[in-house]
Amino acid sequence: MRPLLLAAALLFPCALPAQVAPPQTQHDLNHALLGDWIGVLEYRDYSEPATSTKRVQLPTWLTIAPAGSSQTWHYLYDDGPSKTVEETDTITFDPAAATYTESDNAKPPLTFRVTGYDALHNGRGQLVLLGSGTDNNKPSETRITLTIRRNLLTILEETRPAGSSDPFAFRHAFTFTRATPPQPSK
Repeated sequence: MRPLLLAAALLFPCALPAQVAPPQTQHDLNHALLGDWIGVLEYRDYSEPATSTKRVQLPTWLTIAPAGSSQTWHYLYDDGPSKTVEETDTITFDPAAATYTESDNAKPPLTFRVTGYDALHNGRGQLVLLGSGTDNNKPSETRITLTIRRNLLTILEETRPAGSSDPFAFRHAFTFTRATPPQPSK
């Protein structure tokens, strides 16, 4: 029966309803991102003069957990000899709408337009997010480049003044590796 159905579908493509594969992007992103990560936050130091390119690095831990159709990203920063800072964001990837939304309890949600969902392979690859917000308390445009690999996650955030055609400038970057190393191949 199957060969006959396949032959009919090939000869008469409109005779059978189109079969749309279930969206796997969200599932694949969860599989690629969930877990514990360890790394560094590097950011531009705004306490320096505007012309300064000084950067600061902080050891950072990230735990990504499922939260319904979203993810919870819990950051822990080592900000000095006896100071740690925590931050929790809710992240929603929406491949159908080509968006990414980030929210926490203290700020209104930020929604970004996303390119790259269609090029992901098993949830891995590169997403480019474009949106608006504030940088150094001034309206800005933001570009975030999220690169997801098997055991490496990088998040590069760049900004420029709102409405400007200036090039995007480095704001901060995270570089993470999985907290648990992969098993050696045998």
